[in-house]
Amino acid sequence: MAKRILVLGGGTGGVVAAKKLSSALRGKAEYEVTLITNSPYHEFQPLYADVAFGTATPEELRAPIKSLERRGVRVLVENVKGIDLADRVVRTDKGSYNYDYLVVSLGVRYDWDKYPGLRDAGYHNYTLDGALELARALAGFKRGRIVLLVPEMPHRCGMYPHEAVTLLAETYRNRGADVSVTLLTPEKEPMGVLSREFAEIWVRKYEELGVERVVHTGLVEVDAENRVVRASNVEEKYDLLIKVPPSTLPEPLALSEGFVNKQDPRWTVIDPRYFRHPEYSEVYLTGEHSMPPAGMPTAGIPVHFASEYAADMIASEILGGYPVPGVTKTMTCVGYYGATGGFAANCEALFAGQRWQLKCYAVSTSPILRVFKEAFYKAWIASMK
Repeated sequence: MAKRILVLGGGTGGVVAAKKLSSALRGKAEYEVTLITNSPYHEFQPLYADVAFGTATPEELRAPIKSLERRGVRVLVENVKGIDLADRVVRTDKGSYNYDYLVVSLGVRYDWDKYPGLRDAGYHNYTLDGALELARALAGFKRGRIVLLVPEMPHRCGMYPHEAVTLLAETYRNRGADVSVTLLTPEKEPMGVLSREFAEIWVRKYEELGVERVVHTGLVEVDAENRVVRASNVEEKYDLLIKVPPSTLPEPLALSEGFVNKQDPRWTVIDPRYFRHPEYSEVYLTGEHSMPPAGMPTAGIPVHFASEYAADMIASEILGGYPVPGVTKTMTCVGYYGATGGFAANCEALFAGQRWQLKCYAVSTSPILRVFKEAFYKAWIASMK
Protein backbone atom coordinates (compact mmCIF):
# COMPACT_ATOMS: atom_id res chain seq x y z
CA MET A 1 0.00 0.00 0.00
CA ALA A 2 1.31 3.46 -0.92
CA LYS A 3 2.62 5.55 1.96
CA ARG A 4 0.53 8.67 2.45
CA ILE A 5 2.62 11.74 3.29
CA LEU A 6 0.85 15.01 4.05
CA VAL A 7 2.74 18.30 4.07
CA LEU A 8 0.96 21.29 5.60
CA GLY A 9 2.02 24.74 4.45
CA GLY A 10 2.98 26.26 1.14
CA GLY A 11 5.89 28.36 2.37
CA THR A 12 9.59 27.56 2.41
CA GLY A 13 9.33 24.58 4.76
CA GLY A 14 6.43 22.92 3.00
CA VAL A 15 7.90 23.37 -0.47
CA VAL A 16 11.34 22.09 0.59
CA ALA A 17 9.88 19.01 2.31
CA ALA A 18 7.50 18.14 -0.55
CA LYS A 19 10.14 18.53 -3.27
CA LYS A 20 12.75 16.54 -1.34
CA LEU A 21 10.35 13.71 -0.51
CA SER A 22 9.09 13.36 -4.06
CA SER A 23 12.63 13.39 -5.43
CA ALA A 24 13.92 10.85 -2.91
CA LEU A 25 11.03 8.39 -3.32
CA ARG A 26 10.26 8.63 -7.04
CA GLY A 27 10.75 5.25 -8.71
CA LYS A 28 11.80 3.57 -5.46
CA ALA A 29 8.60 3.18 -3.44
CA GLU A 30 4.84 3.47 -3.58
CA TYR A 31 3.99 6.83 -2.09
CA GLU A 32 1.75 9.88 -2.35
CA VAL A 33 3.04 13.28 -1.28
CA THR A 34 0.20 15.78 -0.80
CA LEU A 35 0.80 19.42 0.07
CA ILE A 36 -2.09 21.39 1.57
CA THR A 37 -1.92 25.18 1.58
CA ASN A 38 -4.41 28.02 1.87
CA SER A 39 -3.09 30.02 -1.10
CA PRO A 40 -2.84 29.29 -4.83
CA TYR A 41 0.57 30.97 -4.75
CA HIS A 42 3.89 30.20 -3.13
CA GLU A 43 5.18 33.58 -1.99
CA PHE A 44 8.84 33.89 -1.09
CA GLN A 45 8.27 36.00 2.01
CA PRO A 46 11.82 37.37 2.50
CA LEU A 47 11.14 39.43 -0.64
CA TYR A 48 8.32 41.33 1.11
CA ALA A 49 10.99 43.68 2.47
CA ASP A 50 12.37 44.21 -1.04
CA VAL A 51 8.88 45.18 -2.19
CA ALA A 52 8.58 47.64 0.70
CA PHE A 53 11.94 49.23 -0.11
CA GLY A 54 11.31 49.38 -3.85
CA THR A 55 13.76 46.79 -5.17
CA ALA A 56 11.26 44.05 -6.10
CA THR A 57 7.73 43.79 -7.46
CA PRO A 58 4.92 41.49 -6.28
CA GLU A 59 5.26 39.48 -9.49
CA GLU A 60 8.89 38.70 -8.64
CA LEU A 61 8.11 37.01 -5.32
CA ARG A 62 5.31 34.60 -6.19
CA ALA A 63 4.72 31.49 -8.26
CA PRO A 64 1.69 29.18 -8.67
CA ILE A 65 1.84 26.50 -5.97
CA LYS A 66 0.36 24.00 -8.44
CA SER A 67 3.72 24.07 -10.25
CA LEU A 68 4.82 21.44 -7.70
CA GLU A 69 2.57 18.92 -9.42
CA ARG A 70 5.07 18.53 -12.24
CA ARG A 71 7.47 17.27 -9.56
CA GLY A 72 5.04 14.56 -8.50
CA VAL A 73 3.45 16.43 -5.60
CA ARG A 74 -0.34 16.53 -5.28
CA VAL A 75 -1.38 20.07 -4.30
CA LEU A 76 -4.63 20.98 -2.52
CA VAL A 77 -5.57 24.63 -1.95
CA GLU A 78 -7.62 24.29 1.23
CA ASN A 79 -7.70 25.76 4.72
CA VAL A 80 -6.42 23.42 7.43
CA LYS A 81 -8.86 23.44 10.34
CA GLY A 82 -7.41 20.84 12.68
CA ILE A 83 -5.22 17.80 13.19
CA ASP A 84 -6.24 14.63 15.02
CA LEU A 85 -2.94 13.11 16.13
CA ALA A 86 -4.43 9.94 17.57
CA ASP A 87 -6.37 9.05 14.41
CA ARG A 88 -3.80 10.46 11.96
CA VAL A 89 -6.31 12.76 10.27
CA VAL A 90 -6.00 16.31 8.96
CA ARG A 91 -9.27 18.20 8.55
CA THR A 92 -9.71 21.10 6.15
CA ASP A 93 -12.61 23.25 5.02
CA LYS A 94 -13.15 20.81 2.14
CA GLY A 95 -12.50 17.35 3.58
CA SER A 96 -10.47 14.99 5.76
CA TYR A 97 -7.18 13.30 4.88
CA ASN A 98 -5.43 10.36 6.53
CA TYR A 99 -1.67 10.12 6.66
CA ASP A 100 1.17 7.75 7.48
CA TYR A 101 3.58 10.68 7.84
CA LEU A 102 2.81 14.33 8.48
CA VAL A 103 5.10 17.36 8.01
CA VAL A 104 3.72 20.54 9.60
CA SER A 105 5.26 23.81 8.44
CA LEU A 106 2.61 26.47 8.93
CA GLY A 107 4.80 29.44 9.87
CA VAL A 108 3.46 31.71 12.62
CA ARG A 109 0.39 33.83 13.21
CA TYR A 110 0.83 37.57 13.82
CA ASP A 111 -0.51 38.58 17.22
CA TRP A 112 -1.11 42.28 16.53
CA ASP A 113 -3.58 42.57 19.41
CA LYS A 114 -1.10 41.50 22.07
CA TYR A 115 -0.18 45.12 22.86
CA PRO A 116 -2.62 48.06 22.96
CA GLY A 117 -2.50 50.19 19.83
CA LEU A 118 -0.07 47.99 17.92
CA ARG A 119 -2.53 46.76 15.29
CA ASP A 120 -3.68 50.18 14.10
CA ALA A 121 -0.46 52.19 14.30
CA GLY A 122 2.35 52.27 11.78
CA TYR A 123 3.38 50.01 8.91
CA HIS A 124 4.98 46.62 8.36
CA ASN A 125 6.14 44.37 5.54
CA TYR A 126 5.21 40.96 6.91
CA THR A 127 2.47 40.50 4.31
CA LEU A 128 2.41 41.56 0.68
CA ASP A 129 -0.36 44.10 1.31
CA GLY A 130 1.61 45.45 4.26
CA ALA A 131 4.75 45.75 2.14
CA LEU A 132 2.89 47.74 -0.52
CA GLU A 133 1.47 50.09 2.12
CA LEU A 134 4.92 50.61 3.64
CA ALA A 135 6.37 51.31 0.18
CA ARG A 136 3.81 54.09 -0.33
CA ALA A 137 4.53 55.54 3.12
CA LEU A 138 8.29 55.60 2.54
CA ALA A 139 7.89 57.14 -0.90
CA GLY A 140 6.12 60.12 0.67
CA PHE A 141 8.37 60.48 3.72
CA LYS A 142 10.86 63.32 3.34
CA ARG A 143 11.65 64.58 6.82
CA GLY A 144 11.40 63.39 10.42
CA ARG A 145 12.04 60.42 12.68
CA ILE A 146 11.53 56.79 11.70
CA VAL A 147 11.21 54.32 14.57
CA LEU A 148 11.35 50.59 13.87
CA LEU A 149 9.68 48.81 16.78
CA VAL A 150 10.46 45.25 17.85
CA PRO A 151 7.86 44.47 20.56
CA GLU A 152 9.39 41.20 21.78
CA MET A 153 11.84 38.41 21.09
CA PRO A 154 12.04 36.08 19.31
CA HIS A 155 10.34 37.37 16.22
CA ARG A 156 10.17 36.28 12.60
CA CYS A 157 13.52 36.84 10.83
CA GLY A 158 15.86 38.09 13.52
CA MET A 159 18.13 39.93 11.08
CA TYR A 160 15.36 41.95 9.44
CA PRO A 161 15.35 44.95 11.83
CA HIS A 162 19.09 45.42 11.40
CA GLU A 163 18.85 45.13 7.63
CA ALA A 164 15.95 47.58 7.52
CA VAL A 165 17.29 50.37 9.72
CA THR A 166 20.73 50.42 8.10
CA LEU A 167 19.20 50.39 4.61
CA LEU A 168 16.85 53.24 5.50
CA ALA A 169 19.52 55.31 7.25
CA GLU A 170 22.00 55.02 4.39
CA THR A 171 19.36 55.64 1.70
CA TYR A 172 18.07 58.83 3.32
CA ARG A 173 21.63 60.01 4.08
CA ASN A 174 22.58 59.54 0.44
CA ARG A 175 19.54 61.57 -0.60
CA GLY A 176 20.57 64.36 1.75
CA ALA A 177 17.22 64.07 3.53
CA ASP A 178 16.67 65.23 7.11
CA VAL A 179 15.61 61.80 8.39
CA SER A 180 16.76 60.00 11.53
CA VAL A 181 16.33 56.27 12.16
CA THR A 182 15.89 54.57 15.54
CA LEU A 183 15.58 50.90 16.40
CA LEU A 184 13.52 50.29 19.55
CA THR A 185 14.08 46.69 20.61
CA PRO A 186 14.38 44.36 23.62
CA GLU A 187 17.46 42.76 22.02
CA LYS A 188 20.50 43.76 24.10
CA GLU A 189 23.02 43.16 21.31
CA PRO A 190 22.19 43.09 17.59
CA MET A 191 22.22 39.42 16.60
CA GLY A 192 24.29 38.73 19.70
CA VAL A 193 22.43 35.49 20.31
CA LEU A 194 24.37 34.00 17.38
CA SER A 195 27.84 35.33 18.11
CA ARG A 196 29.86 38.26 19.38
CA GLU A 197 31.13 38.82 15.83
CA PHE A 198 27.56 39.30 14.61
CA ALA A 199 26.89 41.94 17.28
CA GLU A 200 30.11 43.86 16.73
CA ILE A 201 29.72 44.18 12.99
CA TRP A 202 26.20 45.56 13.28
CA VAL A 203 27.21 47.96 16.07
CA ARG A 204 29.93 49.37 13.81
CA LYS A 205 27.42 49.86 10.98
CA TYR A 206 25.00 51.61 13.33
CA GLU A 207 27.74 54.00 14.43
CA GLU A 208 28.79 54.67 10.83
CA LEU A 209 25.24 55.58 9.77
CA GLY A 210 24.09 57.31 12.95
CA VAL A 211 21.34 54.78 13.69
CA GLU A 212 20.13 55.10 17.27
CA ARG A 213 19.47 51.81 19.07
CA VAL A 214 17.25 51.99 22.15
CA VAL A 215 16.76 48.88 24.31
CA HIS A 216 13.36 48.62 25.98
CA THR A 217 12.44 46.31 28.84
CA GLY A 218 8.89 45.55 27.71
CA LEU A 219 6.42 47.18 25.35
CA VAL A 220 3.42 48.82 27.04
CA GLU A 221 1.46 50.45 24.21
CA VAL A 222 1.56 52.35 20.96
CA ASP A 223 -0.26 55.70 21.08
CA ALA A 224 -1.07 56.43 17.44
CA GLU A 225 -2.86 59.72 18.19
CA ASN A 226 0.25 61.22 19.80
CA ARG A 227 2.72 59.15 17.76
CA VAL A 228 4.44 57.72 20.83
CA VAL A 229 5.65 54.23 21.66
CA ARG A 230 5.60 53.58 25.41
CA ALA A 231 7.68 50.84 26.97
CA SER A 232 8.44 50.01 30.59
CA ASN A 233 11.57 52.14 30.64
CA VAL A 234 11.33 54.59 27.72
CA GLU A 235 8.98 56.62 25.56
CA GLU A 236 9.88 57.23 21.91
CA LYS A 237 8.17 59.70 19.59
CA TYR A 238 7.97 58.94 15.89
CA ASP A 239 6.90 60.52 12.63
CA LEU A 240 6.76 57.15 10.85
CA LEU A 241 6.51 53.84 12.68
CA ILE A 242 7.59 50.50 11.23
CA LYS A 243 6.62 47.51 13.37
CA VAL A 244 7.57 43.86 13.71
CA PRO A 245 4.66 41.56 14.65
CA PRO A 246 4.66 39.40 17.77
CA SER A 247 4.45 35.71 16.86
CA THR A 248 2.05 33.07 18.08
CA LEU A 249 0.81 29.65 16.98
CA PRO A 250 -1.19 29.30 13.76
CA GLU A 251 -4.84 28.56 14.54
CA PRO A 252 -4.84 24.95 13.28
CA LEU A 253 -2.16 24.12 15.84
CA ALA A 254 -3.50 26.30 18.64
CA LEU A 255 -6.95 24.68 18.31
CA SER A 256 -5.76 21.07 17.94
CA GLU A 257 -4.99 18.90 20.93
CA GLY A 258 -1.35 18.01 21.57
CA PHE A 259 0.51 20.87 19.90
CA VAL A 260 0.68 23.77 22.36
CA ASN A 261 3.94 24.13 24.28
CA LYS A 262 2.85 24.65 27.89
CA GLN A 263 6.09 26.41 28.84
CA ASP A 264 5.54 29.02 26.13
CA PRO A 265 2.23 28.73 24.24
CA ARG A 266 3.52 30.83 21.34
CA TRP A 267 5.28 27.68 20.07
CA THR A 268 4.67 23.96 19.55
CA VAL A 269 5.88 21.02 21.55
CA ILE A 270 8.79 19.27 19.84
CA ASP A 271 11.41 16.56 20.09
CA PRO A 272 14.30 18.86 19.08
CA ARG A 273 16.73 16.17 17.98
CA TYR A 274 14.52 14.99 15.10
CA PHE A 275 12.10 17.93 14.74
CA ARG A 276 9.31 15.49 15.61
CA HIS A 277 6.31 15.52 17.88
CA PRO A 278 7.46 14.09 21.24
CA GLU A 279 4.59 11.55 21.35
CA TYR A 280 3.85 10.90 17.68
CA SER A 281 7.04 10.07 15.84
CA GLU A 282 5.35 10.10 12.43
CA VAL A 283 4.65 13.84 12.84
CA TYR A 284 7.42 16.31 11.96
CA LEU A 285 7.23 19.96 13.04
CA THR A 286 9.49 22.05 10.82
CA GLY A 287 7.88 25.50 10.71
CA GLU A 288 8.90 28.66 12.54
CA HIS A 289 6.26 27.71 15.12
CA SER A 290 8.67 24.99 16.31
CA MET A 291 12.11 26.61 16.06
CA PRO A 292 12.56 28.42 19.44
CA PRO A 293 11.91 25.36 21.65
CA ALA A 294 14.30 23.41 19.39
CA GLY A 295 17.01 26.03 19.92
CA MET A 296 16.77 27.50 16.41
CA PRO A 297 15.95 31.04 15.24
CA THR A 298 12.58 31.80 13.65
CA ALA A 299 13.96 32.25 10.15
CA GLY A 300 13.91 30.64 6.73
CA ILE A 301 17.34 28.99 6.87
CA PRO A 302 16.60 26.86 9.98
CA VAL A 303 13.15 26.01 8.58
CA HIS A 304 14.80 24.90 5.33
CA PHE A 305 17.26 22.77 7.30
CA ALA A 306 14.56 21.21 9.50
CA SER A 307 12.32 20.43 6.52
CA GLU A 308 15.11 18.74 4.56
CA TYR A 309 16.06 16.80 7.68
CA ALA A 310 12.47 15.62 8.17
CA ALA A 311 12.20 14.58 4.52
CA ASP A 312 15.43 12.61 4.81
CA MET A 313 14.15 10.84 7.94
CA ILE A 314 10.85 9.89 6.29
CA ALA A 315 12.56 8.69 3.10
CA SER A 316 15.01 6.63 5.15
CA GLU A 317 12.20 4.91 7.06
CA ILE A 318 10.28 4.14 3.87
CA LEU A 319 13.27 2.98 1.80
CA GLY A 320 15.25 1.39 4.60
CA GLY A 321 18.64 2.67 3.53
CA TYR A 322 18.26 6.28 2.45
CA PRO A 323 21.04 8.35 4.10
CA VAL A 324 20.20 10.72 6.94
CA PRO A 325 22.45 13.71 7.76
CA GLY A 326 24.61 13.61 10.86
CA VAL A 327 24.25 15.79 13.92
CA THR A 328 25.87 18.90 12.42
CA LYS A 329 24.76 21.10 9.58
CA THR A 330 26.49 24.15 8.14
CA MET A 331 24.27 27.04 7.10
CA THR A 332 25.22 30.32 5.44
CA CYS A 333 23.51 33.42 6.75
CA VAL A 334 23.41 36.26 4.19
CA GLY A 335 21.77 39.64 4.67
CA TYR A 336 21.58 43.21 3.42
CA TYR A 337 24.03 45.58 5.08
CA GLY A 338 23.05 49.17 4.48
CA ALA A 339 21.80 50.42 1.11
CA THR A 340 24.14 48.51 -1.20
CA GLY A 341 26.25 46.19 0.94
CA GLY A 342 25.90 42.57 1.94
CA PHE A 343 26.70 40.56 5.04
CA ALA A 344 27.49 36.86 5.43
CA ALA A 345 28.49 34.36 8.08
CA ASN A 346 28.67 30.60 8.41
CA CYS A 347 26.72 28.89 11.16
CA GLU A 348 27.21 25.32 12.35
CA ALA A 349 24.10 23.73 13.82
CA LEU A 350 25.10 21.15 16.42
CA PHE A 351 22.71 19.11 18.52
CA ALA A 352 24.07 19.18 22.07
CA GLY A 353 22.13 17.84 25.05
CA GLN A 354 18.50 18.84 24.69
CA ARG A 355 18.58 21.52 21.98
CA TRP A 356 20.28 22.60 18.80
CA GLN A 357 23.03 25.16 19.17
CA LEU A 358 24.38 27.51 16.54
CA LYS A 359 28.04 28.49 16.31
CA CYS A 360 28.50 31.32 13.84
CA TYR A 361 31.77 32.68 12.50
CA ALA A 362 33.63 33.99 9.42
CA VAL A 363 31.71 37.25 9.20
CA SER A 364 32.24 39.17 5.96
CA THR A 365 30.76 42.29 4.33
CA SER A 366 30.83 43.06 0.62
CA PRO A 367 28.51 44.44 -2.09
CA ILE A 368 28.83 41.11 -3.92
CA LEU A 369 27.08 39.38 -1.01
CA ARG A 370 24.02 41.54 -1.54
CA VAL A 371 24.00 40.53 -5.21
CA PHE A 372 24.32 36.89 -4.10
CA LYS A 373 21.32 37.16 -1.80
CA GLU A 374 19.15 38.89 -4.39
CA ALA A 375 20.13 36.29 -7.00
CA PHE A 376 19.28 33.42 -4.64
CA TYR A 377 15.88 34.90 -3.83
CA LYS A 378 14.89 35.40 -7.45
CA ALA A 379 16.29 32.04 -8.53
CA TRP A 380 14.14 30.37 -5.88
CA ILE A 381 10.99 31.80 -7.42
CA ALA A 382 12.19 31.13 -10.96
CA SER A 383 12.60 27.45 -10.08
CA MET A 384 8.91 27.32 -9.14
CA LYS A 385 7.61 28.76 -12.40
